[in-house]
Amino acid sequence: MVIVPREFGQVLGDAMNGLVAVWKTLLLPALVVSIPVGIATIVVFSATGGADFLDLVLNSPDDLQFLPEEVVRELAEPFYLAAGIAILLQIIAGVFVALASHRAVAAQIRGESMTSGEVTRLALRRYPTGLGATILIVVAVAALIVLGTVVWLVPALSVGTPNAASQLVAPLLLFVLLGPGIWAGVSASMTTSAVAIEQGGVLTSIRRSMRLVRGRWWPTAGFLLLVGLLGGIAIQLIQLIALPLAAVGGGGAALGIASALGVLAQGLLVAAIAAMYTHWYIDLRARQEVLSTETLG
Repeated sequence: MVIVPREFGQVLGDAMNGLVAVWKTLLLPALVVSIPVGIATIVVFSATGGADFLDLVLNSPDDLQFLPEEVVRELAEPFYLAAGIAILLQIIAGVFVALASHRAVAAQIRGESMTSGEVTRLALRRYPTGLGATILIVVAVAALIVLGTVVWLVPALSVGTPNAASQLVAPLLLFVLLGPGIWAGVSASMTTSAVAIEQGGVLTSIRRSMRLVRGRWWPTAGFLLLVGLLGGIAIQLIQLIALPLAAVGGGGAALGIASALGVLAQGLLVAAIAAMYTHWYIDLRARQEVLSTETLG
């Protein structure tokens, strides 16, 4: 069956309907990585002392007001270290979940029935390539954003915002300087889809993503933003449950359990978001080639 390009709203609707069809298949791959990451999160926050600082923020915020700034920074360092490690773990796990989601959606569109085990094995097979491509993209995007921020900070710190006009220009200049990093991130957003479905290499898949997004950058950015916003709302709802649990329970152990629950739920959300992104990737391909369920990959 030939796959034809669709309107923005239709792609979004098909992505939501497709998610309903594959969520059971994605449950196991999401849990396979989310549970270890959740356990690792507990260990990291407990071992570094990051849980103690966040517990202090949640349960005794008034105590922080009377501490010198350098003391607060010293207390916060373990938390930032733990948070950085936790984010890194989530990225590593998220690549696997995304690859599994892409494969599950492609199989569903082809009319094939794939089990959770089959999707998991296929994701594992493509994982080294997917992780390598993701690391390369994250490093490149981060470097561009840091460069833009540094260029903006030099005049901002030396001159400041002495008048109303400069206060308006400063945010606009920051956005312009961050533009290359934002552009690169959106352009490379279809990379894991290409890795999983077309089974290309690291650089091949990145270039493939950029070719697909070229000419559809703004719609792609809008789709990513909208789906990401929906996922962000869901994550906020999870945090509304997890943070009070930590506050009521008190102590690092309760905070670690709450963090693990949050990571577990986020693994499921990553699977859902990646599955929806796959539909956009397929639509981009349909706009540039004669695409059918047989040639989808």
